[in-house]
Amino acid sequence: MVLLTAGPLVAIAAMIAAGTIERTRYIAAVMAVVACGAFVLQTVLLGQIFNLRSSPHPLLLWGLFALAVAYPWRFVLPFALGLMSLVFYAAAVSLWAGGVQWVSVMERPEPLMVAAAVMLPFAAHSPRELVSGARAVLLVLILGPLLFLSGIADVSLLAWSPSAIRVTYQILAAVVAVAVIAIGVRRSQDDVILIGGLFAGAFLLTRFVDWWWDWMPRYLFFLILAAVALGWIWFLRVLRRHASSGAS
Repeated sequence: MVLLTAGPLVAIAAMIAAGTIERTRYIAAVMAVVACGAFVLQTVLLGQIFNLRSSPHPLLLWGLFALAVAYPWRFVLPFALGLMSLVFYAAAVSLWAGGVQWVSVMERPEPLMVAAAVMLPFAAHSPRELVSGARAVLLVLILGPLLFLSGIADVSLLAWSPSAIRVTYQILAAVVAVAVIAIGVRRSQDDVILIGGLFAGAFLLTRFVDWWWDWMPRYLFFLILAAVALGWIWFLRVLRRHASSGAS
């Protein structure tokens, strides 16, 4: 029990010592991640030892702990993990309040997508060193569920027909992909362009499989897919070059 309790404290002490000694703070950043992992393990084991009722509230504790560790030292990875935990907590609580098991937050991704979208504007107010990481993790938490919902209607909470759900999310995914890339170009944000481009490419790939896989010869399908992929990579390079020139 003493070792269980002291784990995060030892990792934090090592993080502070390493951050004070080394200039790059690489070891300190690693110890910050170790401290977050030790804290998660601590809460899980304590819950099992004392047979606590399952609830989403540990997600809140994990997120706040990670943010508290990362913020003073400007550690990007723990900060991103803390934001992710808070997004999952908000989504899980919304499911829990609606009478749905909170552990199904991955099976019902719409609250996760909405929670990340609500938190996205606040990422711009993070410290300058943390803005890019915060923005990236929130965009992934928005675009990932959106891509999933555009292909699989059964996981949606909407009481619509499966075809209506798929069409709605496919249209929304196309609009969001264009909007994310356009915002990245206008604001000269290279990471936003990259994430938006990867999302758009994955979305096009899934749509090509749905539209053409069953009736098109395989060689022709892969030939078209390769041509579109090369064209899309070239287009992204042009956009990122334009964004870089705009930033300079």
